[in-house]
Amino acid sequence: MKKFTRWLTALGLTAALVGCGAALAAEESAITVQLGGQSLVFTDATPQVRDQRTFLPFRAVFEAMGAEVKSEGSVITATRDGKTLTMTLNETAATLTEGEWITPITMDVAPYVDNATWRTYVPVRFAAQAFDCAVGWDQQTATAVIVDTDKVVEKALEGKSFTYLERLVEYSKRYDEGIWNTDMTMDGSVTALGANMPMKITATGVTADAAKLEMDMRMTMDVTQLLTLAQQIGGGAELSPEERAMLDALKEDGLGIGIRGDLETGKLYMTMSGKVLEDAGMPADTWFSMDMNAAMAQSGLDMDWGEYLATLRNVDYVALIKTALSGTDVNSAETGYTGLRTVVETVVNTLSDEAFVKDGDTYTTTLELSEGANAAEVSFALTMKQDAVVGYAMGMSAAFTDEDSGTAMTMGLTMGIDEKDQMAGSLTMDMAPMMAMELNISGSYQKGSTAPATEPPAGATVIDLMDPEGVNKALGIMPLE
Repeated sequence: MKKFTRWLTALGLTAALVGCGAALAAEESAITVQLGGQSLVFTDATPQVRDQRTFLPFRAVFEAMGAEVKSEGSVITATRDGKTLTMTLNETAATLTEGEWITPITMDVAPYVDNATWRTYVPVRFAAQAFDCAVGWDQQTATAVIVDTDKVVEKALEGKSFTYLERLVEYSKRYDEGIWNTDMTMDGSVTALGANMPMKITATGVTADAAKLEMDMRMTMDVTQLLTLAQQIGGGAELSPEERAMLDALKEDGLGIGIRGDLETGKLYMTMSGKVLEDAGMPADTWFSMDMNAAMAQSGLDMDWGEYLATLRNVDYVALIKTALSGTDVNSAETGYTGLRTVVETVVNTLSDEAFVKDGDTYTTTLELSEGANAAEVSFALTMKQDAVVGYAMGMSAAFTDEDSGTAMTMGLTMGIDEKDQMAGSLTMDMAPMMAMELNISGSYQKGSTAPATEPPAGATVIDLMDPEGVNKALGIMPLE
């Protein structure tokens, strides 16, 4: 089920391309390495195990992957397809450079020089993943399995066209230009341990050129049944009049959230309001700021926020196809490579032009994945007029069972926008008897004329979210002694 869960994450487009590795424990002479379904032959240096990790001869493995390798003193580099991996002997810090982006990588083991052969060795998992390869370990055959996903995708794309997806990308840019007013409502409930909690979220906002934004949201929720259940289970005392007033405030008045900012500069602001917060001592007209450039720098990512945002916006079908690989198990020397290739071919065949079925102005395609009793389905429906997309709908459904607990879970998501800029969707999840959720989503886009306010009102108190002391003071949280 774990493999299947990762599939679902990839299909929802919430995952990135990573391989999977395991702690390796085998005798040096018994270890083999498979690359692209073929066994690698090592002539003067063989794979080794150190600190329960498998290490491969640096030059042999990277050259087999088509990379150019260099060694200058204690620094070793491998370059392929515009990416350069830099490692230092006996150090766990490494970097991956692509254009102007430098991404730091922390390995749990360091490369080293073998005293017997004077060959440089690198950890197999980090070496493979640096160049977007999936990596696994077949315990039964003591084989490190490496699959070059770029080559697999490139092969699968041969002779395929993706006109419909390209037109969908062009359609999505419609809302990236000019001023748009938006509104959205999510109405439904969450059920936990049999306690039903009705909730409603309303949001109105304005965007300009998909960068500047102003949005106001309000959420109401009735948690009475859940608290009653908790009291019954825990034998707690009745709620005080103050606590009851806060519950009523959350149910009737709700919690307000305001967001303003400019995504291009990375400056964002958020404020919260409502009687429930006022009763808890939250001061009114307090805004919290976030500088995304500073946040990324603090996280160790050496990249500009604006460039990162531009990359996110330029999603293409190749990136979409690659997301489906993150859940593919390659921990088998016999089926790892063929299994990943099958997933790629399935996704490519589903998203290519040949897969879309025409019914009037609607073109649909459906991707289905299954593993035993587990199954997932993702569908796309495009409404087209005069060779252009004027609306779309996307649906996802899944049913699976956790292997460890035996808990069954179903989930579903639909979302679409029609040619009148009206949106509609739904979200359901059922993990009985623990939890269930059901939300209906509706909203619309309308052309606007008034640009959004991207900063808090004049005179408002603004606190940097990266200043813990200031945040704690605003929220009334006393510092720990």
